[in-house]
Amino acid sequence: MKNIFFIVVSVLLAGCATSYQSSSLSGGYRDKHVAEDVYRVSFSANGYATRETAQTYWLYRATELTLEKGFDGFEILSPIALGRVEESSPFIKAQMIFIPMETAPKPYFEADIRLLKAPIKANPPKIFNATQLKAELEPHVKGEKKCDMENVCPHIKKYLFPPAATDTPVSKGVI
Repeated sequence: MKNIFFIVVSVLLAGCATSYQSSSLSGGYRDKHVAEDVYRVSFSANGYATRETAQTYWLYRATELTLEKGFDGFEILSPIALGRVEESSPFIKAQMIFIPMETAPKPYFEADIRLLKAPIKANPPKIFNATQLKAELEPHVKGEKKCDMENVCPHIKKYLFPPAATDTPVSKGVI
């Protein structure tokens, strides 16, 4: 009976991208305290997840961790390549096909972040206001903007662009 349950669960998990969750067999996020106010955040996805999905979930976890720890923003300390525009053509439509014994690339993001208290000056793609970024990512993470196989839909990531020269520092509670 246990074998049948395991097979059914495996089949169900195999057909969709990794969901936003704590690390499990199909992937997810992890974070580790590495120094005072510094955490290593990672997100590993299965072969059905897009880079877009893994990057969005990694950023979302960084915002959640920041707010859970009572901070207002975070700075990315590690070199990490965050894509601003999805690298796909509207003229090319790819479809994933399950081929036994082959493994698809599995998107993975990991970087150290330093948690910051207000006032902070948001300066994407390195320094973020956690409340503001979480609000911008929530529709993509919570399912309002999902595409094929439960992946995050490709979108222009305005939240990764540096602010205009007229922007002012962000204080606690002000977005």
